[in-house]
Amino acid sequence: MGFTASTYVNFVAESTAAGERLIRTYGSARDDFDVVIVGSGMGGGLLADDLSDRRGADLRILVIEAGSFLYPTHVYNVCRFVNSDVARHFGCDTFWQTGDSAQEFYIGEKPQLNLGGRSVFWSGLIPEIQDWELEFFPASVRANLRGGLLDRAGEVMNQSRSMGVTAQAVVVRLRDSPLAEHFWIQETPRALHQPYLRPDGIPASEFFTESTGVFNTAELLIDQLGLTPGANDDAPGLHLLLNTYVEDVRDLGDDVEVVARSTSSGQTRTFRAGKVVLCGGSIESPKLLRRSEAFASLPDQAKVLVGRGLTDHPTSNEITTFVTGIDDVEIPRLSNAKIIFYSKGLRDGGVIRYPFNVEMNINHEYWHLRDDDPRALPKPAAGPSRLDIKFSFANCLDDENVIRMPDPVSYVPEIALHNLSWADHLTKVRFPLIAGWMTNDDDLWAILNEVTNQIFSRFHCDGVSARPDGEIWYGQGGKGFGWGTVHHAAGSLRMPARPSLDAAFGPSVLDEDLRVVGTQNLYVCDMSVMPLASAANPVRTLAALALRLSARLG
Repeated sequence: MGFTASTYVNFVAESTAAGERLIRTYGSARDDFDVVIVGSGMGGGLLADDLSDRRGADLRILVIEAGSFLYPTHVYNVCRFVNSDVARHFGCDTFWQTGDSAQEFYIGEKPQLNLGGRSVFWSGLIPEIQDWELEFFPASVRANLRGGLLDRAGEVMNQSRSMGVTAQAVVVRLRDSPLAEHFWIQETPRALHQPYLRPDGIPASEFFTESTGVFNTAELLIDQLGLTPGANDDAPGLHLLLNTYVEDVRDLGDDVEVVARSTSSGQTRTFRAGKVVLCGGSIESPKLLRRSEAFASLPDQAKVLVGRGLTDHPTSNEITTFVTGIDDVEIPRLSNAKIIFYSKGLRDGGVIRYPFNVEMNINHEYWHLRDDDPRALPKPAAGPSRLDIKFSFANCLDDENVIRMPDPVSYVPEIALHNLSWADHLTKVRFPLIAGWMTNDDDLWAILNEVTNQIFSRFHCDGVSARPDGEIWYGQGGKGFGWGTVHHAAGSLRMPARPSLDAAFGPSVLDEDLRVVGTQNLYVCDMSVMPLASAANPVRTLAALALRLSARLG
């Protein structure tokens, strides 16, 4: 049985006129490449783009993508639709779980399979992993990330600098508070994909004269390929095959063989490359490795870890208040800001006191491009501004979370994932591993409420200190933790990782260069490689790892 378009519910397999017009699809009979990259999302797309920029004149590089060309731009900002609705509409049933949201094993959303992967459904936030979290990475990786790769990743992703003068002034006031002892406070960096913002974050006055500023890997690959279908497919440079599902990977020693199947015709092709990189994501890549002939080359201690450890970062529900200012700074209703409080990871009695970041939105409903249509969401010019905060915790890999591999002729596995909304599980199991402290639910809510109060009390609403809307604090009225999701699921094909704070590094599926142990030329570069789920959105870390791997491949 081979992969077909019906294998995954909601999977799109088609060649459209727009895709054929925009994308140069590989059509040569040649099957030899220097590098084959499986997957076009944030890991594979950035890897292919950087490798093509540096070595496209002399290396043949092939990107194989199971999905189709869907959108050339940032579709998360489709006007009038909630982000989660758009992402869910294009999510594919690549796995199944028992029970429902009220039971132990649950993932809230499904991944997308298309050119650009999840990057075309991404909100653009690129916050940075912090120094204390990098201690969970092996030494050489840690040194490279600290040594400038994270900064370079931000540059590659078109990092913006500000949302404007109000946001800047709020950050200045927050830094002048006791919170600054334990948190780095700054505007949340994000990829510049809003066409109505200049690089300094100031709204543009003439929208039609501004570039779109889009960042997603579909755009990068289209730019590399050009607009001439049928160009020289036998030449060096980047080549792309859409609607092609990789069925098998065979380690031949000096070369790696890839068996791929067309999702439209069902025909298979075999490609041979000096190096192959799996970039299908935390669900697809471990499935592919496990079903591949290359799996037999892995040592036993690596085999048992394939598909095990899947972890996301626990994130609290939001708490809302309404404000008109902070100290002497007014916060107009039409202003907006996105601010992050990065934990410094300071220790108290040997444990990390705050193993979490705090994310703050001011008038977040105005931030997304889709709401630039004034008819979609009326914007009152007067009245208090809405301010929301939530907490996002770092999290070690969880070996109780397993992708239960399907039989060799099937593709859709069961996933067992602990529901991260269980505060009791977090306080007694997860937080001791990441931070070294154990507590109970009530003490956890007390910590979150203490920080919430410190933040809110800095703001005022018409002169009165800000308080949670309805006086509902954490631990009350359903304010706790959200569901585990596949937004940032990590660790199913780990590099060397610490199982807990300050512990020695344990066995892994990959080495520090992201090469599959037991093989010579098979690599992985997606969220599955992560040794921990950082408190911040990990996309910048993955971008840095892609740049690092690119340098090692050529």
